[in-house]
Amino acid sequence: MFKLAFPSRSALSVAAFLFIFAASISAQKVEWRPISPAEIQAAKPVIDPDADAEALIWEVRIDDSDDEKLTRKNYVRLKIFTERGREKFAKIDIPFRKGEEKIKDIAARVIKPDGTIIVLADKDIFEREIIRSNKEKILAKSFAVPSIEPGVIVEYQFRESYGDASFVGGRFYLQKDIPVQNLVYYYKPYSGKDPETQMYNTSGQGFVKDEHGYYRLSRTNVPAFKEERFMPPDDMVKPYVALADTSVGGYGTNSGGLALMTFDRKNPLKYWGAIATLRARNVTAWRKDADDVEKFTKDLVAGASNDEEKLRRIYDFCQTKIKNASYDPSITEEQIKTLLKQRSKDLVKNGGGTALSGQIASLFGAMAAAAGLDTYAVYSARRDEVFFEPKMTDSSLISFAGVGISFGGDIKVFHPGNKFAQFGQVPWYRENALALVVNEKKNGWIQLPITTNDKNLTKRTAKLTLAEDGTLSGTVTIEMYAQEALNYRLDNYDDEPAKREQSLKDAIHKKISNAEISSVSIENFDDHSKPIVERYTIKIPNYAQKTGKRMFFQPGLFEYGTTPPFASSTRQYDIVFPYPWSEKDEIEITFPSTYAIDNGEAPGGADAGEISKDTFKVDIDAAASKIIYSRNFYFGNAANLVFNKSAYSALKELWDMIHKSDTATLSIKQKQ
Repeated sequence: MFKLAFPSRSALSVAAFLFIFAASISAQKVEWRPISPAEIQAAKPVIDPDADAEALIWEVRIDDSDDEKLTRKNYVRLKIFTERGREKFAKIDIPFRKGEEKIKDIAARVIKPDGTIIVLADKDIFEREIIRSNKEKILAKSFAVPSIEPGVIVEYQFRESYGDASFVGGRFYLQKDIPVQNLVYYYKPYSGKDPETQMYNTSGQGFVKDEHGYYRLSRTNVPAFKEERFMPPDDMVKPYVALADTSVGGYGTNSGGLALMTFDRKNPLKYWGAIATLRARNVTAWRKDADDVEKFTKDLVAGASNDEEKLRRIYDFCQTKIKNASYDPSITEEQIKTLLKQRSKDLVKNGGGTALSGQIASLFGAMAAAAGLDTYAVYSARRDEVFFEPKMTDSSLISFAGVGISFGGDIKVFHPGNKFAQFGQVPWYRENALALVVNEKKNGWIQLPITTNDKNLTKRTAKLTLAEDGTLSGTVTIEMYAQEALNYRLDNYDDEPAKREQSLKDAIHKKISNAEISSVSIENFDDHSKPIVERYTIKIPNYAQKTGKRMFFQPGLFEYGTTPPFASSTRQYDIVFPYPWSEKDEIEITFPSTYAIDNGEAPGGADAGEISKDTFKVDIDAAASKIIYSRNFYFGNAANLVFNKSAYSALKELWDMIHKSDTATLSIKQKQ
């Protein structure tokens, strides 16, 4: 999965989060490259003798020379060697994040060892959701590979285009999840000058000048990158070359002139000082807009008892009275261009309006300034992308996180342009990250706070009946709070309710394949002041195992069908968890009156102090033939989310113990 960090060439005060995707397949002539007899006849991989498949060619050609658009042409040729390779590449996904991206001209073909060629039909290309190991939901253009079998060559190509974007800050990843014989990037820069780059997790030759204005970056015989569960973000472990911003930049002054600024990457203090000066201009723009919204803002906050109440009123107005077009999947590019012409004064003129995410943040900054609050622009890295440190002199590593407001010397961050963020809430990948805070007078670094595990709570309750034939049935309620709820909303806001309900069923079936799910409902999706609440009815035939006069069953329904998170005995990378979280389960199970408790002891649990704890309680009401199973679990805090791989053995032992406790069984026995 490639990651893109494309700043707009437009002079926008805050980067808008534009969640729009369009894809098309153009009916045009497809050009394929010659394939040698040696490639067709190859029976063994070159790089890794145990590889199931190998990329003969992996080429990406990026054209950043156009003012209006950015394009990437991708050409991939794979050789399949084993049945596992056939299974892995039977379906190919072209992933993308929601944004102004267009995937075009997808074409694929299969070349058999006898030279027969099968071409993919356009109708066989579809769009679907895929889930990455960190539970992140990503869309993909996908296709099933026709007639795939060991010995064939699979070849595909596609084009990506982006409007009003630049590849500055983009990544050239030098390792794929499959061995690659020839990995090549071609890059044509906007300025025509030699591209300025920084290497991470690698060494070797960078870009060299090629033909037709392109520069070439290449590697040969590249081994596969092997993922591990709960591993650091790609940018911390994968080798890549980053396209850096220019060392000298210009910006307009208030007098209408042009000022030049030098960005000295060898001196982090000077470098980030220059970046702070440049980005403080966003706050200047907010203050300028503050004059236009001052009267409206003063009327809105009139009578507020303190600064926090003022800010809550402003936040509520920006988030509820301004329709957030960035979360409307149906919005068109023409509508976006129209919205971008708006100013803050246009949004308050009629007491509300429609705007993009970045415009809403700008309006909030302007209104906060108009209310006399000490206002900053805040930029942070995303912890799901990189563990940032100021010595990394690359401004593309930090992006707009929100508007900072100083309260008693502490700066708190707000982003009402995130439709589902509560007052003072930022997504988990911003929490605990280092952030640059700037305004016209001062700047500096702060550590953004992190939500504690007790707040990131998932509360699960069930009222169930166990029948004599071992069938378990009843009702379930799941409540999600704080980051758990925000993640759910951000992942599913563009799905219809029916699709959300089906996704819930699918998630249950992955763990319990024979479960029968009905009466599904998902509540409070659009009201972020309340938790997300999922309700459903469940029936699981043969949940309990009958052995003679006894029935054995797992009271912890919500952990049924799970596997230990760490299966391997060894570890290559450090272990990283996204944020602290907790779970509270209360499950009531009524069993047949013809049975009595045989073994009703609570599982042993696990206790790792402030890092994690998993405790249980089992209450038995023999007269009512009822078990009440309670589980309390938490994991992590600000200091215990990243673990060195040297601690893997102890961490694996902890999670094995947690899993063993969570999946422990109880037994009941027929009465005499």
